[in-house]
Amino acid sequence: MAYELYSAVDLYAGQPGVALTDLVTLKQKTILKSVVIHNTTGLSAKLKLYIIRPGKSANAETQRIGTSIAGEDTIKFSFETVLPKGTKLAAVQATAGALSLDISGVEVIPGV
Repeated sequence: MAYELYSAVDLYAGQPGVALTDLVTLKQKTILKSVVIHNTTGLSAKLKLYIIRPGKSANAETQRIGTSIAGEDTIKFSFETVLPKGTKLAAVQATAGALSLDISGVEVIPGV
């Protein structure tokens, strides 16, 4: 009988650039759980986050978050989205150095 192991993972922690940048490529099937965005400045800042499954590209179809975060504010998005191995998470922010992201999930590791 086959089974799967589940392991909580920090997928990304850092600041995306002002040009669209791949943040992480998933090494296993993964359940995306949360994206926390913190604005480190006193001014509003914009972010776009893309979930790019294999064979797709960053466009309106793959954009999952498009938001403006008030100065010194933190917001959290919760997900229960199963993503295949090879999926890329990519992001772009409008103001350099303004937004910090923490993205977490659960890796699904095939057993025997």
